[in-house]
Amino acid sequence: MRGIYLRKVRDTKELLTPVVSKGTADIDISAGVYTGWVTLLTVTPAADAPIVDLQIDLAYNLATTGVSAVATAADTLDVAVFAMADDTNESMILTTTQKVLSGSASPVVSGDRLKIGMIDGAITVKVKLSAERADAEIPYKVTYRSTEAPTITAVAAG
Repeated sequence: MRGIYLRKVRDTKELLTPVVSKGTADIDISAGVYTGWVTLLTVTPAADAPIVDLQIDLAYNLATTGVSAVATAADTLDVAVFAMADDTNESMILTTTQKVLSGSASPVVSGDRLKIGMIDGAITVKVKLSAERADAEIPYKVTYRSTEAPTITAVAAG
């Protein structure tokens, strides 16, 4: 009985402690047509370990290689989060305000904070551009609470 109690206390502590994972996802225009929705980042919870308080921060103003820097002034960027409603149908569950890119790394268009909340299945962050200019990088930070680490898959330039 004591082992069950200790496991429950340990799980509760793990669930209360936020975890942060950082990286960089790529817009790779040779791998997709970014004038339609293309996956940038996928977060998949571990089996039987839902994620609570999921938040994803994206930065668009990385110097030289950021999506805002490689754009031409007045290009636009749309970002949305999709989840599977069932085993075959994906639904848009969150969308951001369309960003007008500056054509520089200026912090005018700095990024987005996606407050997703709880998930018990995979979600994908997708992007769409008004025009493809060049490959770009989007730094991300995923913050979450869970008893087990999820799988975070960022698109990498090929």
